[in-house]
Amino acid sequence: MSDANNERETLWAEGAWSAAVTPRGVLLLPPEVPEELVTQLWRLLRSPDGGLTAILDRLVMGTGGHLARIPDFALVLLEDSGTHLALRGTPSLEVDGQRLDAAKVATWVEASLPGEPGISLSVPGQPGTVLRPVVDAVLRAGRLQLGAPDTGSAAENTDSEQADAAAPEPDIQPETVEPDTQPETVEPDAAQPEVDSGAGATDDSAPDSPPAVGRDSEATPEPEQTAESQDRPGDHDGWTVADLPEDLVDELGRMLPDQQEQADSGSAAPSPAAHTEVPETENTRMALSVVCPSGHANPTNYVTCRECGAELTQPARIIPCPPLGRVRVSSGGEVVLDQPVLVGREPSPDGVSELGGATPALITVPSPEQVISRNHLLIQLDEWSVLARSLSTANGTVLRRDGAAPMRMPPTEPVLLRSGDILDLGDGQSLLLEDLP
Repeated sequence: MSDANNERETLWAEGAWSAAVTPRGVLLLPPEVPEELVTQLWRLLRSPDGGLTAILDRLVMGTGGHLARIPDFALVLLEDSGTHLALRGTPSLEVDGQRLDAAKVATWVEASLPGEPGISLSVPGQPGTVLRPVVDAVLRAGRLQLGAPDTGSAAENTDSEQADAAAPEPDIQPETVEPDTQPETVEPDAAQPEVDSGAGATDDSAPDSPPAVGRDSEATPEPEQTAESQDRPGDHDGWTVADLPEDLVDELGRMLPDQQEQADSGSAAPSPAAHTEVPETENTRMALSVVCPSGHANPTNYVTCRECGAELTQPARIIPCPPLGRVRVSSGGEVVLDQPVLVGREPSPDGVSELGGATPALITVPSPEQVISRNHLLIQLDEWSVLARSLSTANGTVLRRDGAAPMRMPPTEPVLLRSGDILDLGDGQSLLLEDLP
């Protein structure tokens, strides 16, 4: 077995079948096969003496030694001589997109292939939606993927699928439209915003009132607004441009009555702080884990303990999962990641279907300009993975990661987070992920 095999990863999704996974290959067995036999086959599969014949012989004898009692199975064995396959019954096995069928054979189908092609194994039933890496474990799976470099979890693939979103957005240069009354035009240092003669000025005697900002006055006329219903900058009205230069936003903000009164009084309001609310829950999160000799739990793709560095040699099992790190808020406060976390300016779990009935911790962040949505972001825990899902369809959330360009998170699917990631919510608020597995 080559040195590369020692670190070879298999991707797996949750399911009902028993999967014995090692760097030398994988074996899928139906749930009725005893766990003791599954563990024996896992140990044989990871041994250099465990060839195709030895594994099949142990499987046949362990299930009674009769042809009629052999369970359905899928076996992939990776050796220096090539890739060896054995398939019986209902499991689906695809090699570089070509399916190998064994549904109607009396014994099983065998095949040998050169090299290490991309192989996908699946069983009847709906597998989990997230593919996770594993090196050496016994687990419950509905799908396995070997040797396909372009395959990853839906959360990891968002980096490539959202390449266009990672590119910096072009500066918007709105034009100045002269109203019929010809008031004096305010000329800030940055690009000049459009002026709407109906909604931009609420008082004919005050030509210096703040102009309204539109996206495209020539293509779509801006609807009229009264002084009472006029939105403040940052409201999600579908017209507001959130990417104005900071100096222009500050200057326009001072023109608002409440900001002008505060400036005249010479006192600045204190910066609001975030508020965290962590409910007490009796539900213990369970996860498939590998335990080191000292009792530390680890993800199934680890080969050494993340706490003490000891070698992990035991098969994986489902145990209570420890916290997966913490999230720190830029305006103060932090939350331990042992349950879902809902973030927004007025977060409420009501109507958030992605929670699936779970009770989340709440992080309320200040957003004076209302750039942040009431329910803006959801952080979810899936086994040993920490995922972030954008709930805002307006301004959204930007993921900032060392060594990568900033990426605006898609609202359609979650993103797998790493330790050190920063989630920029807007309005000067951000979240830092720390101590993730």
